[in-house]
Amino acid sequence: MESNASNGGLSSKIKVSIVILTLITVCAFGVFFVQLTDTIITPPKKDDRTQHLRAVGDRLKETGLKEQAINQYIKFLDKTKTDEKTHAEVAHTVGKLYMQLSNCREALVWFFEAEMIGSAYSQSNKLKQDIDTCTTQLNFPKPQGHTIR
Repeated sequence: MESNASNGGLSSKIKVSIVILTLITVCAFGVFFVQLTDTIITPPKKDDRTQHLRAVGDRLKETGLKEQAINQYIKFLDKTKTDEKTHAEVAHTVGKLYMQLSNCREALVWFFEAEMIGSAYSQSNKLKQDIDTCTTQLNFPKPQGHTIR
């Protein structure tokens, strides 16, 4: 021991321990840095970015801001690749909002879109009633054979 202390050096056991701890620390910082840059550089998935549009539309609808909700739902449909069921649900919602704003002409456009897209739409009976209500209100003849595919 005196020879190491007199030479100003450390014992080989301490040197090995310091080297191992230094390597572990460098590796830990490397992993942290890689995860940090991956989070910053990798943009969120497009679906994640557009999914909020539907949520904002829902909130606006709940607050009674129907026109703003319609705009959010339309942006959602334009920017998001959705399955038929979701597309039909959102289109029907847009149609109902137009109907609540006493705009049955525009509501019918969205109701018919929901009808054509939503082959397995769970609200098909309600959709048919909404179509009938708007066609009656506009004094249009009832559409022949409007059924959900």
